[in-house]
Amino acid sequence: MKNVSKYLVLAATTALIGCAKPAPPVVVQAPVPVCSFQDGQGPYDTPAPMWVCSEQFPGVALAATGSFQNSNMGYDFMVEMATSRARQKLARIISTKASSSIKDYRASTGSQSAGNETGISTAEITQKVLSQSDLAGSRVLTKARNPKTGMAYVIVGLTPDILDGLVDDTAKAAFAGEEAEFQRFKASQGFDALKADLADGQ
Repeated sequence: MKNVSKYLVLAATTALIGCAKPAPPVVVQAPVPVCSFQDGQGPYDTPAPMWVCSEQFPGVALAATGSFQNSNMGYDFMVEMATSRARQKLARIISTKASSSIKDYRASTGSQSAGNETGISTAEITQKVLSQSDLAGSRVLTKARNPKTGMAYVIVGLTPDILDGLVDDTAKAAFAGEEAEFQRFKASQGFDALKADLADGQ
């Protein structure tokens, strides 16, 4: 009788196991990269060098990235266009911060010669910065390419001495011929703060 009971229990257990649903498969998600390329349709899960996201690079005072889409003109052309965009971004950063700093300086000193504004617009200052040979000589630090889309990326940097020269030239252009006022600005704390702000990055 005991053996019969054991067989009955074993049979019932086997039946229950046979009816049980299989466990759902475990979905393992790929780790999210710290920095990823953001062009294309997504998902944006292709790892990218950290400088693509941070726009920072060792050994330079100020850096900016530029990109250009895949082109049948070839990779060298894409890098050239991406480099031009990165330099334009550098010029905008410098001119925008210089313009803001000079407006603050005029407001704090009561300088009214230009209506408490810079002598020329920020866009004009940007163009003057772009025309500087120092900016044209800024270094392409490294480059990368999104393997999914073919987009080319570069990062361009300015060394501290080149950045200092560009800030001087940019401020002078912003004062539009007001040499005496420009010299007073250069001697002010605002000018030192402007250089320090740019050297700290964007």
